[in-house]
Amino acid sequence: MFAFSFFLSVLCWCYCCDSAVVWYHSPQWKVVHAFIPSVSNAKTSLTRAMSLDRWKARGFVPTLGSRMERTLTSREMLPPTNSIAATALSNSQAAVAASMAKKLYPASMIGTLGEAYFRNRKEMGCPRGAVVGYMAQILTILISIPMISIVKSSSPDIHSILQVDWLHFIETVLFWASIHVQCMSFREAVGAVERGDPSLPASALHYKPKTISVLLLFGVTFAIAMGHYFANPSSWQHTELFGGWFNPPTPGRDFRLSGELSLLTWIFHWSMIMDYIMQLRCMWRWGDLTGNEKWKLYTLLHLPACLVNGIVLINHLHRDQIIALRLLHPILVFLGSIATCYGSYVVAHINGWNVVGRNANKTVDGMAYISLGPKDNLPKLIKGSDLSYTFASFAVGSLLAYCSLYLTV
Repeated sequence: MFAFSFFLSVLCWCYCCDSAVVWYHSPQWKVVHAFIPSVSNAKTSLTRAMSLDRWKARGFVPTLGSRMERTLTSREMLPPTNSIAATALSNSQAAVAASMAKKLYPASMIGTLGEAYFRNRKEMGCPRGAVVGYMAQILTILISIPMISIVKSSSPDIHSILQVDWLHFIETVLFWASIHVQCMSFREAVGAVERGDPSLPASALHYKPKTISVLLLFGVTFAIAMGHYFANPSSWQHTELFGGWFNPPTPGRDFRLSGELSLLTWIFHWSMIMDYIMQLRCMWRWGDLTGNEKWKLYTLLHLPACLVNGIVLINHLHRDQIIALRLLHPILVFLGSIATCYGSYVVAHINGWNVVGRNANKTVDGMAYISLGPKDNLPKLIKGSDLSYTFASFAVGSLLAYCSLYLTV
């Protein structure tokens, strides 16, 4: 029931965000009007989206006597000319987006590194495994920057890493691994307290357990990357992810657009988002368990980061072609990094951390107020094992991933 409700919520979210993009094309929004297609194109696109003929052409509504057998033409391999998502990017629009990204992405690293510092402080009381996962997330960001630059400079026809699906898959798995490690660390810590275990798990007290997990996940991912590169070194940009072995049948949609994500890439995207949501739920509960209510403020300050995830999904469904979202992404990343850095500072500061230095009379361990033992009256957030949760997230992610193949325009 939860999976079905979550799926419907995501569909409604996609529809609302797509409608909002169309609304931005109205004359009232003159600020962003220069960076997005004209109002007439938006209205035409919305009309086509509601047209039954369009769905018949794509195979969702079979015509009388049709057996869903179609022959590909050169026109079908290209994006629709009137679609907002498929509008070609002009040089000026691309330059504005690139200029903003060059300024805001590096600036956002200040807040990111600041949050990493506070997470590592004893006063904050963050599970050590979550610190390791956050460090892995920073490492993934640093790896992604040259990766994207190499992809764009490898061929004049490639404008986005989405056009090299196997490399985008590697980037997605690295981000998933770092978020998953953070999620599992909080789950294990919260679950131990809720069950009344005699002590916190090793992943909450020590760096080593999750460090080993990160090294294993990153090692396997890099091995997959090397396998795809050396399979065709002279033309690695055109190598298909796992040779297309995991591409499922998509009745009614027997063509693939440039920049469209594969099923496996979508699965890890959706699973990463579910891990992120679960991590935020555990962080909220961690505030109750540690007696530090500032953890709830820290959780709420992740709202810009949640919006970033939504923007990435919507833009992936449009193959990274919505200029307004490309401009909004670095802004929210910057604001999110500053917000979460401030939230982590507040959590540590309430337990005695200060800029001048430590005060032995006020500084306390952020986990010092956790009372271990039976808690029969405590409502349980963590239900089931971590392994069952992981399988469930991949199962729901697979369902949403398959639907995303049809929603991509």
